Formats: sequence, structure tokens, C-alpha cells
Amino acid sequence: MTNKEYPRLCGGTFMTLVIQALLPRKKAREHYVGESDKLNDPDVLVGLIKVINPDYKEPYKGTLKTKANEYKSCKLSKGQYLPFGDKVTISVFDERVKKDYASARMAMSTFIENFIETGTTLKKDERLVKALIDLIQQDDSIGDDVVFLIGSDGQPVRKDRLDDMDKVCLPSFLLGIWYFIVVNRKDNKIGQDTYDLWCPENDRGRREYQGVMGESIARKIDVYTLNPDEIEGSVEPQVEEETSRVDWVDAEKDNAQKETSGTGPNLQQINNPFTFIQNGDNNTQIGYIANQTIVRK
Repeated sequence: MTNKEYPRLCGGTFMTLVIQALLPRKKAREHYVGESDKLNDPDVLVGLIKVINPDYKEPYKGTLKTKANEYKSCKLSKGQYLPFGDKVTISVFDERVKKDYASARMAMSTFIENFIETGTTLKKDERLVKALIDLIQQDDSIGDDVVFLIGSDGQPVRKDRLDDMDKVCLPSFLLGIWYFIVVNRKDNKIGQDTYDLWCPENDRGRREYQGVMGESIARKIDVYTLNPDEIEGSVEPQVEEETSRVDWVDAEKDNAQKETSGTGPNLQQINNPFTFIQNGDNNTQIGYIANQTIVRK
């Protein structure tokens, strides 16, 4: 493995870090017969898929178990029961994030409620945010000018501005990174070396995470979630001065060009306008004069 191959942000490495922030697992004796705590790898993967497509119908858990493990370990990018290679699914998710952001964020908020431990002394949510920031910053295949829609209302944040973040809305943050992966990083296999380094082989046992992502970030990051009242309703895109969503950047530039050139709709420029003054029987028409003196005799 070379330095150029590590670390890499992709679906598998994202899922691996998310798993480190899961709600506490139940002990085996706490389970009812045949009942799961719904926090297994297939459950997590299905939860993430439902952020993309809320209508996703999950297959039999035994069927998805192997694929979930292979996706997490970056051995596959797509396949049966996985929507990551489906152009229509990805296109609809892309459009939903751009045009119905509140709905997309609500789906991620539901995922967090079902899977992520938040607001505890262990600070798993803050650790997850720091780990993902660290991963993105170390991934040299992501340019400094690349933006992630991770602001509280989906505002774009450049990679080189991640150090400025000291307050994070967790649903928006996770949604923005997951959106970037699903839409822009379809090759999940680029993370194999990263996963192998984080989770070394353990004979036939479960490969446990041994990574240190985020531990070098010393600053405190205030991580918060949203209550139902804040989640519901439409969210207007918040466009920042330096970085705006691609769809609106072109529109803004186009509008600016039209205003400058005078080619925009219903835009007419009149130079040296005339003012007509009419009084009494003897009408006088006077063009605009900067200084005018009238002497009465």
C-alpha cells in the first residue's frame, strides 16, 4: 500500500466509522428468542439505503448479511439488493437533496434516532464528526475546493474550511457526506486499503476497528440534532458568498452576466433621458441639463 491509497472516503469507510457511534448493543441474554437489537451491520446498511430511497424493501436479513459485510469492507460497490449502481435511484436522491432538502434531512434524522448514540458523556456523535472530518482532510484524492453540503440547512462547505467548523448539525452533516459518496464516489473498492488498516484480520473472528481517525482534532465541536418541529417543513437553500451549490452557482453567474450586459428579460438601458416640461399655452420642451438658470425679466 502506498500513501496515495490511504485514507479514502467511500461508502465502506463511512459505514465503518458510523458503526463506531452506534447505540449500545444489547447483551445476548437480554434478547428475546429470535429477536435482534436491530444494530447489526445489515440493519445499518439498510438504514443508510433508506436515506437514499425511503421506499426500499429490505430482503431477508440472511441474504443481506454477506453483502453488508462486503460493502463495509469495500469489496464490492454494487450488486443485487444494493441500489448504489442504479442510475434512477441515485438521480432521484440527487434531486431530492437539491429540491426537497427537508425531506432528505428528515430521513437522515430518522437514521440517527434509530442507530446513533447522541448527547451522552461518551460523545460518540462528536467523535464520529471528528473522524469524518479527519478522513476527508487526509484523503488527498479530494481537492481543497471540493464542497460538501454539510451546513445546518445544506449549505456547502469547502474541504479547506472544515477546520472552521465548531458547531455541527449531525443530520445535515451526515447527509451531506453520504450524498457526496452516493453521487460522486460510486467506486467503493477505493477504500479497501483503508479498511484493512483500520480493521486488521482477526483469523475468522470479527474484524474490530483499530483506527485513530479524529483523535488528533483537539478542538471541541458542538454537535446537535433536530427536534421534530425543526425537521418538518421546507428548507430554502442557504447560499454562501464563497461556496454555493453547483446548481445555483451557474444561475447566479448567468443572472449577473445578464444584468451587466443588459440582455436580461425586460431590461432596457436609456442614456441621456429627456424631461418634458409643459406649462400654459406656450409649451417649452427642455432636455435634461445638469445646471439650468432661468432669468426672469
